[in-house]
Amino acid sequence: MQQLEELVSSLREEGFRITPQRVAIVDYLLRTDDHPSAEHIHRIVQKKYPMVSLSTIYKTLDLLKEKKLVNEIEVDGEARFDAHTHAHINLVCINCGKIDDIDEESLNEIQNRAAKKSKYLILKGSFELFGYCVNCKSKFS
Repeated sequence: MQQLEELVSSLREEGFRITPQRVAIVDYLLRTDDHPSAEHIHRIVQKKYPMVSLSTIYKTLDLLKEKKLVNEIEVDGEARFDAHTHAHINLVCINCGKIDDIDEESLNEIQNRAAKKSKYLILKGSFELFGYCVNCKSKFS
């Protein structure tokens, strides 16, 4: 996966230690469409690397956030992580906590209008909409 190799290479060039566990964390985040919690990532990575600690997961996620390679989204007080850092909308189910991404070009237009009106230099943005996913919606219909 070219994106994984590029990301790992850029971290290595900046002097960060690249361990198999870190590569597994990054690989999982890049391959999943879910927005997993640190605990969920820990359970997944632990299957291949049983000795990986939750602390390693958190430290790696902090590094990825610092490098703007992952976004953090809070859902019901729980931090969830998204390696898809391009402009998009997160749809969050208020019943089950599922998060879906929708690519939305008009998000850039909204950011541009906000920048013009406020005179802010907007570097990035996030946008979440809350409601019921397809599965949960059927329970309320």
